[in-house]
Amino acid sequence: MASEAREQRAGFSDLLAELTDSDVVIEVVTSAAVRRPPEMGQAQRLREAIEASYRALAGPSPVQFETVAVLEEVSRRSLSLWLKAVAPSAQAGEDEASLLKFLARGTLAIIAWMEGSSTHRLADLQQAIRVLAWGTSITTTAHPVLPSSADLVTAIAAWQKAKEGLAAGSSVRITTNNGSADLDLAKTIAEPRALLQARKLVNHSADMIFVVEMPDYQATGQWQLKHGGTRTAAYCEPGTMLDKFYRRELDIRPGDALRCRVDFETSYGPDHEVLSERYRIVEILEVLPAARPGADAAASAAAESQRHEPARELEATS
Repeated sequence: MASEAREQRAGFSDLLAELTDSDVVIEVVTSAAVRRPPEMGQAQRLREAIEASYRALAGPSPVQFETVAVLEEVSRRSLSLWLKAVAPSAQAGEDEASLLKFLARGTLAIIAWMEGSSTHRLADLQQAIRVLAWGTSITTTAHPVLPSSADLVTAIAAWQKAKEGLAAGSSVRITTNNGSADLDLAKTIAEPRALLQARKLVNHSADMIFVVEMPDYQATGQWQLKHGGTRTAAYCEPGTMLDKFYRRELDIRPGDALRCRVDFETSYGPDHEVLSERYRIVEILEVLPAARPGADAAASAAAESQRHEPARELEATS
């Protein structure tokens, strides 16, 4: 039905005939059963999904989108958004036109994988993207760089969000110069982050020094710490020196350091990228107090008073 309606619209067909590799057209159509016609907010969420897909596929090459035209047909209850992608800073050795062709094909591949895959394995999607990269002139290597699993999941989540904002009875078509795809609104991925299928590796008994950003004043067992430039939340096992802190026998303040033995758990994605690290304190070896401005002032005042205090006479040993 939707394809027949499009064939009857000579003006719209002429519009699509003018597309280049940099163009993407979003078309949202609602049936008569839907109370409201398509809204701009729905098209905007679809645009955000396309932008997330292009970012995931482009990697370090920034891609920008410009709005060419917005076409609203009240009689057909349709809204079309024409976008143009620009990649002004394509990486060395890349041609912008070839890159944009790859991005358009890759976005259609993501949609096809979401709608047609029965297993939803990210490895299958990455393999399809690798084949597309081999088929374009954007790479001359045997193993082109693939988008990270986290970036792909971000794009997939954006598509799911766009689908959720559409009313039942709506239809969506994404059209490019390299093909088109229809979204199946009935097919959803409930939790895109679960696609990462994280694997965990635990390393025991590593000695590390953490700077305390916030002590555990609420006795939750969780400490806000910093190691180098990385902030983390560490969980403290009972039976360590920190038990004295909870009993108010040990003073630990922000800026102090803890030399401790920890177990740290690293979560990896299916392509072995590090997703997150979690630390658990097993033993506190030493508390390293930070320099206290007040303590230094008190020490200097004590030294100054001793310097001006008269020398005491020693008692005779006899």
